[in-house]
This record gives sequence, C-alpha cells and structure tokens, in this order.
Amino acid sequence: GKLYDLLGITSCVSIPVAHCKRSFAVVIDGTSFGRLSYSGDCRPSNRFAGVGNGTDLLIHEATFENGMEEDAVLKRHSTVGEAIRISSKMNEKALVLTHFSQRYPKIPLLEDEDHHEKRIPVVVAFDFMRLTPDSLQLASQLVPALRLLYPPSKSDSDDQDEAGKATAKQLMSVPGAFAVRGVL
Repeated sequence: GKLYDLLGITSCVSIPVAHCKRSFAVVIDGTSFGRLSYSGDCRPSNRFAGVGNGTDLLIHEATFENGMEEDAVLKRHSTVGEAIRISSKMNEKALVLTHFSQRYPKIPLLEDEDHHEKRIPVVVAFDFMRLTPDSLQLASQLVPALRLLYPPSKSDSDDQDEAGKATAKQLMSVPGAFAVRGVL
C-alpha cells in the first residue's frame, strides 16, 4: 500500500520471538541498506535467522556480555556471543549490536567475532547514533575508541591492544563523524 510506496519497502515480514507476549523480529526489504533485519528484544532465534538469511544489515540486541548466559535466558535476552552466532547463520553483510544493559557500563568484548568465517563490520550502537550505508565501516572501527571512554575495571584482566588505542585516537580526532547535523 501507501506506506510501502512512500518508503520504497518491497517486503516486511514479522517473526515471533521468545521474549514476552507478542514480541516480534522483523525483516524488511527495500531499505537504503537493502535487506534489514531487526531482532527486537529476544532470545536467539533460528527461525529469525532463516527468514532473514542473506540480510545486508542485522541489528541484534545484545543485552548481556558473554559469560552471562544464565541471566540472558532468565530475562529472555541475548548475549553478545549469541547475537554474533545468529548473525553468522544469517550470512549478513554487517551487524549492529544494541540494547546493552545499563548495569554494565562498558563496551562489550567481541571475542566471538573470530568465529565469523568472513570479516564483516560489527558496530556497537549507542543512543542517538545515526548510521547510513556509507558510515557502517567507519562505525565498526569506532569500537576501540568507545572502549577508551569506558575502560575495563581493575577486576577485568583484559588488556587493551596498543594498536587499537592508536586507531581509536585517530578516529576520535575526526569531529562529528556520527553527529546529527545541527545538534553539535
């Protein structure tokens, strides 16, 4: 109908997911990204992965960091690793991780990204972030810069990579890379 014509959408399919009553993921064709798949709040869903196979951009919630699978199951959310594994099943071209718990103020480790057979851009979303197809690659390179803003606590044993710090500092020197025009 009219909404499809106005937005250029050629298909929109909702997929029931495990979270609360009437929770759905969605796969939309015809966006500026091409095929876009959005998990919404949910546990990992093989059905969603099947329907969204071949997606150009997957936006998947990753409320909990790896090692917190029990909490993720109890609260019906996904961990970073679970989201990355679903993305691998979908054969996507780019992944945006979102919906991180406010209780854990640090940038999640993407340790499972090595399980990806192909290297794809993985973006860690934040409030008011605005992405375009052209900015996905740059946004994926911001992860080390974001880690500088939220360093690991003393109890974390993970040391930051010096090359990552240098890259992060270079990226942070580009003012307004993701700012909405007129806001900053």
